[in-house]
Amino acid sequence: MPGGLPTELFIAWIIVSKFGDHLPFYRQAEIFKRQGIDLDRGTLGNWVGRACFHLMPVINHMRAHLRGADRIFVDETRAPVLEPGLKRTKSGYFWAVVSDDRGHGGAGPPIVLFHYAPGRGKAHPLNFLAGYRGRFLQCDAYQSYNAMTEITRENGPWLLVYCWTHVRRRFVKRFESDGSPIAEEMLRQIALLYQIEKSVRGKEAAARLAARREHAAPIIAALKPWLEAQLSRIPQKSQLAEDIRYTLAHWPGLIRFLEDGMLELDTNPVENQIRPIALTRKNALFAGNEVGAENWAMLASLVATCKMSDVNPVDYLAATLRAILDGHPQSGIEDLMPWRFNQPSSLAA
Repeated sequence: MPGGLPTELFIAWIIVSKFGDHLPFYRQAEIFKRQGIDLDRGTLGNWVGRACFHLMPVINHMRAHLRGADRIFVDETRAPVLEPGLKRTKSGYFWAVVSDDRGHGGAGPPIVLFHYAPGRGKAHPLNFLAGYRGRFLQCDAYQSYNAMTEITRENGPWLLVYCWTHVRRRFVKRFESDGSPIAEEMLRQIALLYQIEKSVRGKEAAARLAARREHAAPIIAALKPWLEAQLSRIPQKSQLAEDIRYTLAHWPGLIRFLEDGMLELDTNPVENQIRPIALTRKNALFAGNEVGAENWAMLASLVATCKMSDVNPVDYLAATLRAILDGHPQSGIEDLMPWRFNQPSSLAA
């Protein structure tokens, strides 16, 4: 109907099409036009922006859940944003924070929240992680995270848990490019660690820790002196030497998984959530402004969290928008969380 208002289901479909299926608004507008429906992409963006306003209490409550997690994963990826009046983009960043306890059979809901920030400096994680009560921060070795270990908190400073996948990638490159037997042996040792992890996947934290101390600890104990010995034998300016120095420099964070069974060997839970952001970025190219980037972060968070809970994001967003517009009380906001939605989708990825 020309001039008619969209339903909550239609707005939910538009949101998931962009932030779940990576279809920019201009492509959606072209699809509608082929069906005889003339909808400007600006209209689609306006509807989505209004939905963001109503969904903000849900995001705030998800953030409250995350702040209580014992361990979180953090990573960041580039977010191009159009500079007003200059017809060029500037580089902002989406910082992803994930809580996922399924690896150790935890009861906490799986959550991902994206935060938009205009830069990649240490001020940004210090800002959006303020108020978090967890002890462990699983991350890569990007230097901005080092600042987290220096702040004074009620629960003590953050303990950084580094990623074995990042280490493995370095030695994969060395083996593929140079055929290095040292790199090949390092990959074999890392594979043994992952075999142990596979055997305890989903078990409670205590059982995981016991298995690690029995099987993984001896591998770790032998690995460090072996790396030091190899480093002394090879040219110090070689890339392989640089890879070994990188590994040894981050050793305390790499072996922290031997301290607590809820920790993971890598940051894959957050890297897996960043990949869809990269696909949307590739198709949409950039956000029109910083408000648009913030809305992008919010809606990507809701869609991704739905998928982590095997919930159909279209059904969830439609039902949640309808409940909010019908006057759902703030006191019952927990009932609107994605993981409490009672219509799971067999198609959710």
